[in-house]
Amino acid sequence: MTAQPYVPLPMDRCTAELRREAARFAEAARDLPLTQPVPTCPGWTLGDLVRHLRQGHEWATTILATRSTGLVLPGGDLTDGDGDGDGDGTSWTERVAGLGVRETDAVDGRLLDPGSRTEFVLEGAGRLAEAIGGIGAEVPVWAPHGKQNKEFWPRWAMFETAVHRADVDLLAGRPFEPAADVALDCVDFCLTAFGVPEARPFLSPLFAEVPRGGETLSFRPLAGAAGRISDWLVTCAPDGVRVTRDAPDGTPADVTVVASPADLLLVVKGRLRPRSPRVTVSGDRDLLAFWLSHAVS
Repeated sequence: MTAQPYVPLPMDRCTAELRREAARFAEAARDLPLTQPVPTCPGWTLGDLVRHLRQGHEWATTILATRSTGLVLPGGDLTDGDGDGDGDGTSWTERVAGLGVRETDAVDGRLLDPGSRTEFVLEGAGRLAEAIGGIGAEVPVWAPHGKQNKEFWPRWAMFETAVHRADVDLLAGRPFEPAADVALDCVDFCLTAFGVPEARPFLSPLFAEVPRGGETLSFRPLAGAAGRISDWLVTCAPDGVRVTRDAPDGTPADVTVVASPADLLLVVKGRLRPRSPRVTVSGDRDLLAFWLSHAVS
C-alpha cells in the first residue's frame, strides 16, 4: 500500500495563505517588545525578525514586479546569478541572516507603534500577493530552482511566512496551528529542495557535510491527520541526496520521525526538538541530529 499521492497546493491557495500567515504573524508580534530575543532564531530580536520578513517579501516582489530573469540578491543588489553569495565570500544564508539587522533606524519608528507594526507586515505581504497576481503563469522570471516562472514564489512566500509566524507564536507562547494541508505543503517545499541540485547554493553551507553512505531518513505525519498526506524519504546517496515523496508504507529507514503536520514542519525547520513528547522518533537519533544541524538554515 502506498501513501496518498502528494500534489502541491495551487498557486492561488498559497497566495491566500501568504496573506493569512502574515496577518497571524502581525497579530502575535503586535504588542511584544522589539528587543525581545527570538529563541528559534539565535542572535535575533523580534525587531530583526519583523524586518527580515518584510525584506524577504520585498525581495520576491522586486523579482516578480520587474520580471527579472536573473537573481537579484536580498537587499536589492544585482548579481550574475549563481547564488553562491555576493562576491565577498559571504554565503547565501549568511547574507540573508544579516539583512534583519540592516537599516534599523529607517524602520524602527514604524515598528514601535503596534498599529504601524501590523501595517508594516501586512503591507509587505500585500504587495507580494499583488505582484504574484500581476504576472502571467508562463511569463519568464527567475526562481532558485524549478520552472523559471512565478510557480515557485507563492509556495515560497507561504512557507517563509508560516515558518516565521511559528517563530513569533513560539516566542509569544501561542500555539502554532496552521491548516494541516498548509503545514504539509510547507514540509514538502522544505524537504524536496534538499534533492534538487540547483537549490544547493541556497542551503546551509554545512549541507555539504551530510553523510553520503546511503543513510535514510523518513518524515511522516501522524496517521489520520487531516489534509493530503505524504511520507517523505530522504536518501543520502553517494551521488547526492534524493527525496522521495509518497514512499510506500513500511519503507525501511535508518531513522523515522512522526508528528502532527504542524509539528513535523517545526521539526524539519529546527523549531521543535525531536526529543519533544509531541514527536515520535525511531531509529538512529544521532543521524537525525546530524541531519538537522547540517541541513537546516
